[in-house]
Amino acid sequence: MNIVKKIFSKKYFPPFLTILVLLIGSLAIANLLSDTTLTIERDGIILRENPATNATAVIELTEGDTVSIISTENGWNHARYRSYDGWFPQWQIENDELVSDQNIYAQILVNTPVYESPDEDSAIITQLESGQYVPINYESNGWITAALSDGVGFFRTRLVGLVSEDAVPLAEVEEELLDEESLEAERQALENIAVIRADYQALYDAPSAYADIIYEIDRQQKFTVVDIVEDELGNEFAFVEDQNGIRGYVEDRLVAYLADTVGHIGSTNPGSIENAVIMIDPGHGGEDPGAISQDELTYEKNATLATAQVIREHLEAAGAEVILTRNTDEYLSLDQIAEASNASNADAFISLHYDDSYYSDSTGTTTYYYHEADFNLAKSINNELAKLDMVNNDTMFGNYHVIRENMRPALLLELGYMSNPHDLISIRSESYYHEVAEAIVEGLTNYFNAVAE
Repeated sequence: MNIVKKIFSKKYFPPFLTILVLLIGSLAIANLLSDTTLTIERDGIILRENPATNATAVIELTEGDTVSIISTENGWNHARYRSYDGWFPQWQIENDELVSDQNIYAQILVNTPVYESPDEDSAIITQLESGQYVPINYESNGWITAALSDGVGFFRTRLVGLVSEDAVPLAEVEEELLDEESLEAERQALENIAVIRADYQALYDAPSAYADIIYEIDRQQKFTVVDIVEDELGNEFAFVEDQNGIRGYVEDRLVAYLADTVGHIGSTNPGSIENAVIMIDPGHGGEDPGAISQDELTYEKNATLATAQVIREHLEAAGAEVILTRNTDEYLSLDQIAEASNASNADAFISLHYDDSYYSDSTGTTTYYYHEADFNLAKSINNELAKLDMVNNDTMFGNYHVIRENMRPALLLELGYMSNPHDLISIRSESYYHEVAEAIVEGLTNYFNAVAE
C-alpha cells in the first residue's frame, strides 16, 4: 500500500507516467515493426472483409500502395492499409496473369478429389481429371467452390492452377459459346412476351390492385410488355398490351416471361426413381437465416437443412442419387444455386423453405413452379403433400429466382409457416420431416412412372 502511495505522490508520479507512456509506445512500435510490408505492383488487388473472393470489398489497392501484412493463412494475406483492415489473395499477387480475383477458372493439373464440404474428411462426390478447366464460383481460405454436374463441390486451391477466363483454351469454351449464342438469340426474340400463369387475374387501368379493372385475364393469356412500373408501395406492375392493342397493368409477380423458358429441360425420363438424380436445396444458410420464429429459437435455414438431410435418407433408400446444394450452414447466392442445378444432370430440383407472414393465422404447405413444363411435377408432389396433417394451399405459379433461372425441372416448396404456432410445432418435429420426405418420394415415384409410360 505504501508503494502505491509513493507512485501516486507528486514526487514519483510524473516520472512513472513518462516511463509508462514510453513503454506503451515501444510496444506499439514493436508491433508495427513486426508486420511485414508489401508494395503492391499492379492494379486490381481488392482488400476484402474476409478471406474469400465473394466477401465484401473494403477498398481496391492500386500500384504503388504499401500495405502491412499481419499474417498469411491458406493463401490469403491479412493486411492493414491506412485505416483499412482486410484480406487479399497471395495467389493473385504471385500470378501476374490474374488481373482480378473474379471470373477465374481452375486448371486441373492432377486428378483432384471434389468434396461435399470444404473439409477433407467429408465425402468425395466426384473427381476432376487432369487437363480440365473448371469455372469457379469463389475461393475461400484455400478452398475452391464450383458448380459441377454432381452439384456444388469443394476442392483444394493448392492442387490446381488458377487462370483468368481469357486464358482458357478456346476449344474448352467454343461449343458452349455457340450453344449460348443460339439460345440468346431466341431469348431476345421472346424478351418482351409475357404469359399469365395464375387464374382470376385482372388487367388494371393503373398500376394498383385497387385500380379499375379493364377485364378479367384468361390463364395462359399472352401480352407484350411495354414497361415495368411501381406503385406507391414499391410493388412492380407490368404495363402490357394484348393482341387487340388494349393496354393496361398486371402484377409483375404473376407474369412469366417466355424468354426465361428458353433452354429449360422441361422433363427427363430416368425410367424410375431408382435411376433418378434429385437435387435438394435447403433454403437460406450462413449469413441469411431466412424466417425466424417469434421466440427466436428456430431459424428457417436450420429447419430446411435438417429437412433436406432426412429427405436425402429417404430418397437414397428408394434408390435415387441425391445432391444437396449445401450440407452445412453456409451461404450460397441465388445465382450460385441456380447455376449448380443448371450444371447438374438432375432429373428434379426441389428448393425447401418455411414460410412467414405478418398474420399468425397464415398456414400450410404450398408447391410453387415457374415453368409450365414443370406443372405436372409440381402437381404430383403436391398431391402427396396434401395428405399431410397440415393445410395445403395447392400448386401455384411462383416467380422465384432459383426456379425461374433453373433449366432443370424445378420446384420450390413452402412446408409451413414459421409465424403460425400450430405449423411451428411440426416445423420443430423430426417426425414431420420424415412425413414430408415420404410424400416427396411418393410424388417423385408417381411422376417418373407417369413419364416412363
